[in-house]
Amino acid sequence: MHLNEDPLKKWGDDELKYWIALDLCTGCGFRAARLLLVYERFETMKTFWHASASELRDMGGYPYVLGWIDETLIEKFIAKRGEIDPDTLMAQLQTAGVRAYPLAHPLYPFTLRNIHDPALVLYAKGHLSMDELAHGVGVVGTRTPSNYGQKLAKDFARELGQAGVTVISGMAVGVDSLAHYGAIEAGGRTVAVVACGPDICYPSSNKPLYAKLTEDPKGLVLSEYFPGIKPEKWRFPARNRIISGVGQALLVIEAGKASGSLITARQAFEQNRQVFAIPGRIDQPMSEGTNRLIADNMAQMVVNLDEIMKSLNWITSTRPRSEPVVLELFGSERDVHELLSNEPVHFDQLTEKTGLTAGPLSSTLTMLELAGIAERLPGDWYVRK
Repeated sequence: MHLNEDPLKKWGDDELKYWIALDLCTGCGFRAARLLLVYERFETMKTFWHASASELRDMGGYPYVLGWIDETLIEKFIAKRGEIDPDTLMAQLQTAGVRAYPLAHPLYPFTLRNIHDPALVLYAKGHLSMDELAHGVGVVGTRTPSNYGQKLAKDFARELGQAGVTVISGMAVGVDSLAHYGAIEAGGRTVAVVACGPDICYPSSNKPLYAKLTEDPKGLVLSEYFPGIKPEKWRFPARNRIISGVGQALLVIEAGKASGSLITARQAFEQNRQVFAIPGRIDQPMSEGTNRLIADNMAQMVVNLDEIMKSLNWITSTRPRSEPVVLELFGSERDVHELLSNEPVHFDQLTEKTGLTAGPLSSTLTMLELAGIAERLPGDWYVRK
């Protein structure tokens, strides 16, 4: 099946279990991009999973696409699949209360799909829908924040949550946990990307937070690891690319010069994500990393939420819905919205300042009104909502 066909076609358990089985075929060299080519060419993973050695050789001969399927890989794959029962994996997934989203699934985050090394399968535990990750910001920082860092982490996460932005972090102690709690307190959405199966709480001291993430309608625990897989040291730097890759930006709050948060920041920078950093005192070790990111032009210095929202071309609307919705503005809509404020501006003034003629300007203002972020007053005056 090609990605532009019926989005949810063939995504029952019968197809899903073979993606999961292939995800657990460790040592076979099945990188995500390669298996996506298989899926594009052969329509189902079930066909690939059950292919004979001769059929696999024929696949390997398909010009310019699957030449990586050589005799060594075929032998490894056939031996490995004999050890794996896809039906058993599905049963384990359901017992753990975990959902799975392979790379080709329509609900797999589009931002993550386009990074250099996307996860082949994402495993999710919690109630938040995957399509609510569209506007997300990663928030990371030191595990031992100062009082200043603690306040910033909760305040910024709370404001992001109130603005309708999904807060993404790693559930580690320190800034990560504070960011999750800030979003939760604001009634906002928050996602923890973990370095183990999503059914495992790590660190164990975060059980109250884990419970909130998995039980709250706006929480989610996300991982590239199958349920039951334990955390190991090497998995943490690997998962950082997902923290930065799922969102559209990354905010770094207090990080020392050797902080793992700087790894996440570099990955975000390489993924063409907007990186933000909050400056700190130059004589404080916990500010050395964030200040260096700013000095090296790897991060934009920010001191409030408005700077983040404006840099991303995001605005917040609370109308017509009852909860905040993040809107992304481009072109004339963005230009006109920036000219509006709490003080009324007349239509003729907007025509002069924007250079737009009456027709296009009227259409733009109508769109802003429908989005709930502008209001027309009597006499053709307009204000920002």
